[in-house]
Amino acid sequence: MKGKISVRGSKKKSGGRISLCMITRDEECFLAQCLNSVKTLVDEIIVVDTGSTDRTVDIAGSYGAKIYHHAWEGDFSKHRNQSISYATEEWILIMDADEVIAPRDLDKVRQILNSVGAEGLMFTLRNYENKLDLANLQINPNDYEEGEGYQGFIPQDLIRIFKNDPDIYFAGKVHETVTKSFHVSGKLVYNTGLPIHHYGKVRKDRIYQKQQIYLRLGEDKVRENPDDPMAYKGLADHYLELGMPDRALELTDKGLALFPDIIELHFNRGLALNRMQQLGEAKIEYQWVLDRKPEHLGACHNLSQIYFSEDQFKAVVELLTRGIDLGLCHPAVYFLLGRAYDAVGNREKSLEKFDRVIEMQPDFPDVNCYRAVIFLNRNMYDAALSALEREIEIGGNLAGAYTLLGQMSHELKDLKSAVQFFQKVLTIKPDDPTAKIYLQQNAGQ
Repeated sequence: MKGKISVRGSKKKSGGRISLCMITRDEECFLAQCLNSVKTLVDEIIVVDTGSTDRTVDIAGSYGAKIYHHAWEGDFSKHRNQSISYATEEWILIMDADEVIAPRDLDKVRQILNSVGAEGLMFTLRNYENKLDLANLQINPNDYEEGEGYQGFIPQDLIRIFKNDPDIYFAGKVHETVTKSFHVSGKLVYNTGLPIHHYGKVRKDRIYQKQQIYLRLGEDKVRENPDDPMAYKGLADHYLELGMPDRALELTDKGLALFPDIIELHFNRGLALNRMQQLGEAKIEYQWVLDRKPEHLGACHNLSQIYFSEDQFKAVVELLTRGIDLGLCHPAVYFLLGRAYDAVGNREKSLEKFDRVIEMQPDFPDVNCYRAVIFLNRNMYDAALSALEREIEIGGNLAGAYTLLGQMSHELKDLKSAVQFFQKVLTIKPDDPTAKIYLQQNAGQ
């Protein structure tokens, strides 16, 4: 359908019914999963399509969606507001195609909707990630089937259900929300405590395309809002995600010239310098952040990593211990601390920290290899074997695990097994020098 946008609320129905409102473009890989997850919750599906060339429109139509076509105008809020303008039910649910609501939560949503006296319902968006070095990553508690297989997620609280009311609208060309309109109108928000599961960051086939869109919009936002420090921070985030630390450094320098006290701009500058291997300057930025926010996870961990690379292991121990005392609780922090204790010869403390890592995240990669080395140095072969089998089971550092198994087998005079393990190493890392040398020296085994 094309044509004039309807006057919002003019056809609104009552009775707790819900309109699902979406904007789409080339979402054929994800849309059906999203619609399946909420089809029993919603009473109307509105889709504003901004130029799909795949089967997105056909899939939406198969679910009875009302489809409206609008050319993409580089403004997420504008298209969101187009979508909600077509809604006819009392409530509006906002979803992206790469999101789902767990079946077990649907009845809870309905119960909350019918019992609270608020105009908006807040959900926690779980932006799933498999990168463990993200400062704001929350480790996956594996409490939802929808999150299985992901290391963690970045939580974000957003109003995703709200009254079909002309006073509620989206603002912001990128990272658009209705939060501002709630603040302006004084409307009430209820936090449901329920998650919406978002897979956009772990679907590699679409990450680059979305990053390019957000990059262009982020650049527009800086040009149009030069007095907004968060515009600089957001664009620097995009540059860093796209592997452009030089652009991020240039931007943060501009931002800090205007806003010299913004902590996250200093942190992003540190990240850019770090990735450009300008470690001395990166340390200064991370320390600046920690002087003002001692519990900053990213600055604490990244500065410790630099100290570790400089063999300043006692400094690592002091910095990370202080961070933990201030409330930092992340497996990457404990893993690095365990490695630092190992480097200064405190094996008991090292094992204690490695065990804490496993307690927090059982499938944390490489930690069992480090535990195995300590066990091997104590001739605790059964414990080492168990640790290495676990490393292989979780698909962690496989080359490292097989290398250690080869070394252990050689030490136990089982040369045939040692050769087999080192051959496995070469199937994973064909140029591994340790495996190559061992197999050359034991070619007859």
